[in-house]
Amino acid sequence: MEKIILHKEFEQAKKDREQIVKARNKASFLIEDAKARYIKEKTRARSKKAAMVKEGILKSARFDALGDYERFEDIQEAYGFDVIDERERDRLEELWNERERIRNQTEDGIYQDDVTKALYAAWLFLQDYREDEVQKLEAVESNFKRQREEVEQEASEWLNRQNAEYLKLQSEGMIP
Repeated sequence: MEKIILHKEFEQAKKDREQIVKARNKASFLIEDAKARYIKEKTRARSKKAAMVKEGILKSARFDALGDYERFEDIQEAYGFDVIDERERDRLEELWNERERIRNQTEDGIYQDDVTKALYAAWLFLQDYREDEVQKLEAVESNFKRQREEVEQEASEWLNRQNAEYLKLQSEGMIP
């Protein structure tokens, strides 16, 4: 026979489940927040480092020949006015394209390292943390609700039977 669950047990199970879920959600949020802050900090540092490297490359002597040209079209104009020959124009265009490629390079992907992996693993663990207890408490709640519905159904059926008997006795004249 199934154990009858009292209203007090139901309320306690509901309260315990809500506390566990609330604590788990808060911890999950804190892990996500810590991970986001860490990634932001590391991404910023990575971006600064990449910018410094990029700036060092762009200011290297290799690109000094482009110092006289503010626009790509300036190279074409210099060639058109015979200031530079075709070989020099091709060399400057290649340098210009390389410099633009370097300028437009970005760091791809979200920063990830052992710390971010550990935080993710903690978050995954947290999703399963005490899940068996939550499921047991949910079962207690579900059983209580089912038992309450059964009792209400039985009470309704009993009341219907009583009303039917009363009407029968009344129609037979036994009850005024």
